[in-house]
Amino acid sequence: MSPATCTVFSQHKRQYVLLAVFLLITYSYFFQGGGWNQNGRICLIRAILHHQTFSIDPYREDAHDPYFAFVNTGDWSYYNGRYYSNKSPGLSFLALVPYAAAEYILSQLIPEDPARQVLLSTYVSTVATVALCGVLLSLALFHVVTFFFGFSVQTALITTLACGLGTLLFSYSTTFYSHVPAACFSFLSFVAAMHLRHQTIRHPQRLAFGAGIAASLAVLIEPSTVLMLGVVTLYLLTCTPGRRCFPLFVAACMPAGIAQLWYNAACFGSPLSSSYDYANDMVMARVNGKLFGLPRLQNFVGLLVLPYRGLFVSSPVYLMAVPGVLLFFRNKRWRAEALLCTVVSGLFLVYIACFYAWYGGSGVGPRYLVPAYPFFFMLAVFAIQRFPKTFCAVSVVSIIINLSITLVGNEIPAAISSPLRDVIFKSLWEGNISINPVPVSHFPKVIDIESLTDVTKWTDNFNSFNLGELVFPHHVASVLPLLLFWLVWGIVWKVSLNRFSEQSEGSSGKD
Repeated sequence: MSPATCTVFSQHKRQYVLLAVFLLITYSYFFQGGGWNQNGRICLIRAILHHQTFSIDPYREDAHDPYFAFVNTGDWSYYNGRYYSNKSPGLSFLALVPYAAAEYILSQLIPEDPARQVLLSTYVSTVATVALCGVLLSLALFHVVTFFFGFSVQTALITTLACGLGTLLFSYSTTFYSHVPAACFSFLSFVAAMHLRHQTIRHPQRLAFGAGIAASLAVLIEPSTVLMLGVVTLYLLTCTPGRRCFPLFVAACMPAGIAQLWYNAACFGSPLSSSYDYANDMVMARVNGKLFGLPRLQNFVGLLVLPYRGLFVSSPVYLMAVPGVLLFFRNKRWRAEALLCTVVSGLFLVYIACFYAWYGGSGVGPRYLVPAYPFFFMLAVFAIQRFPKTFCAVSVVSIIINLSITLVGNEIPAAISSPLRDVIFKSLWEGNISINPVPVSHFPKVIDIESLTDVTKWTDNFNSFNLGELVFPHHVASVLPLLLFWLVWGIVWKVSLNRFSEQSEGSSGKD
C-alpha cells in the first residue's frame, strides 16, 4: 500500500473495527430460516460432506399425505436420473467448512435432534458466509467514501448504515441466499480496480490478482454478476495502470471459471451445460421455453415504484440517487466511477426486467437486484453532502422499514400484492415476528402444502428466529436487546471519535 493508504487505515483502524463489530452482531442477531432456495444449497453441502457427490438425491424429502415429491426444495435440476441443486455452487462451496464444523459440534451437543443440527448448522453457515460478506461490503463502502471521496468519518458512518441497514442488504445478510455474497465480491473487485486506476497502492499486481479473484468468485456464486465483471474489465482497460495489470486480473479469474466448468461437466455432462438447462419447470417461469424476453415497461415500474417489488418502496433511501447521480457526474475526478456505477445499475435493471420471473418469487422487494445494490447506492452517496437532512430522514425511514422486514421475515409469498402493508407491518401490529414456517430439513410426512404459502395459516415456530427470542420468544420485544446494543455501541463510537479528534489535534499542534 502507498503511504496515503496506510495512513487512512491506521487513522481509522478503530472505526473500521467498531463498524465491523456493530454490523456482524446486528446481522448475526437474525436468521430467516429455510426455504426452497436455501434448502437446495444446504442439500448440496450435505451431499458433498456425507456422500462426496453433487447429487442431492440423498436429501430428497417427500410428503406422503398428500404426496408431494421433494417437499423440502423445488429448486432442483434433474439430469440423467439424478437430482441436483439448480443454483450455482459458489455459496455452497464457501459454506462447506463452517457447516461441517458446526454440524460436528452440534452432533455432540444434541445428538438426538438431527433437525436442529441442520437448522443451527445452517444458521452458523449463514453468519460465517452471508453475514460476513454483508460486513465486508459495508466496510468497502465506508472505505470508498472516506479514502477516495474524502467524507468525514461521521458522514461516512451515516452513509454506510443507510446502505447496510436501510436496504434489502440487511435482511438478505441474514438469509442463506447468494445475493449479498455476490454483491460483496463484485463491489470488492470494483474497489480494488479503483485503487489500480488511481495508483494508490505499491503493489498493483497483487491487487489486480485479488480483483480478479473477487469478480470471478461473484460469478461462481451468482451468474448474473458476469455483468459487473464485464464492466469492471472495461474500467480497467480504459486506464494505463489497469491495462498493465490486466493479464493478472484475467489469470485470477480462471480458478473460479474452471471450478464452474468442472461442476457443470460433473453434474450435467458438459462444461457448457448448466443447472438452468434442466431446472424444475414449476419454479422456472418460461415462455416458449425461454426464461428471458424483451424488457417491458410494467416490469421496470414494478421493480422501481410499485408496492409489490418496488426498490423505492422497500428502500426509500435510493430516491437520493436522483440528485446524487448528477452530483456524482459533476465531480470530474470521479466521472469514470460515476459512469461505471450508472452502467452497472442500468444493465442490471434491464437484465432483470427481461426475466419473465422478474419479481423473484417469495420476497418483499426486488431481490434479484440485490447483487447490484452497492452500485445503485454509489449513485446516491454524494447527495448526503448537498442534502444532509433529507438524506438522513429517508435513511431513518429506510432503516425502520428494513429492520421491520428482517424482524418479521423476507420469505413473503409471491401472491401477496403489497408485502410491506399486508404482511410486514400487519404482523408487527399483531405482535408476530419470525413468521417463516419453512424448516431447512426434516419436513413432516403429513403436511398441508398450501399452508406454507398461506400467511393466514402460519403459526409460531423457530424455523426462523432472532437471538432476542431467547428472552422474549415470539414477541416484538425480542428486538429490545439489539436496540440496547445499538445505543451502547453509539456511545462507544462517539467516545472513540472524540479521542480520534483529540489525537489529530494533538498531532497537528506538534507539527
